[in-house]
Amino acid sequence: MDTKQMYSNSTEILQTVRKKKPIVHQITNYVTVQDCANVVLAMGGSPIMADAEQELEDIVRLSNALVINIGTLNGRTRSSMFTAAHIARDSGIPIILDPVGAGASSYRTQTVQNLISDLVPNVIRGNLSEIRSVAQLSSHTLGVDSAGCDGAEQVEETKEIACNLSRKLGCIVAITGKIDIVSDGTSIAIIENGHPALTRITGTGCMSTAMVGTCCAVTDDYFSATVTALLGMGIAGELASVHAGLGSFHTALFDHFSRLDGALLMQRGNLYVK
Repeated sequence: MDTKQMYSNSTEILQTVRKKKPIVHQITNYVTVQDCANVVLAMGGSPIMADAEQELEDIVRLSNALVINIGTLNGRTRSSMFTAAHIARDSGIPIILDPVGAGASSYRTQTVQNLISDLVPNVIRGNLSEIRSVAQLSSHTLGVDSAGCDGAEQVEETKEIACNLSRKLGCIVAITGKIDIVSDGTSIAIIENGHPALTRITGTGCMSTAMVGTCCAVTDDYFSATVTALLGMGIAGELASVHAGLGSFHTALFDHFSRLDGALLMQRGNLYVK
């Protein structure tokens, strides 16, 4: 796949989201749960934020994608994550994993490893330190908002980690930061859109994963879906950055999420696929 084809795929994915209004089930971070629901709505999808085991059988089978985010992990939601993932896999529903803070504690790290060994997700999205932990490489996680691939000197290392982990697990791996890297084990997409303000409010990583889930809900091309979502986040961040103050920036993000389409991605995208 080349860059031109990716833009074409992204256009179709965004159009299909608006048309089909997919249901995106999220067992997610309660710090950012409202933003994760609202970004799905802004893109044209329909969010469900259910984590009670008693209703997972019904909710997961009703949905078009499952997003698992371990940001505020606890024993109850951990159990629900495993249950929901098995139902989703049995139902052919894509699973997107956000290993928030992996490497920061043995509990988080082991939960991620257990999830992956039990049932490999279709997409894993995290920052560089989180993905290094997933890959069982040395990492130093400072917190759930710690940085990803933040400079040209890290790009080659990040590409190698993403590609190798994708091949090993057989899923899409996305490493986000100043530069976003997405790999399916063969192709690599490099996205250089975004703005520093995205790192100054909490939840943009969680929202990115919710966007990935929304795009994956309408296609089985999870590579293109992941690139579309992350490109959209970066462009929305750039457009929202003209607003003074982080509160205005946060609000403006949703305005621009709601306006994402293929033409905007092609006009403003700084994307390379090889």
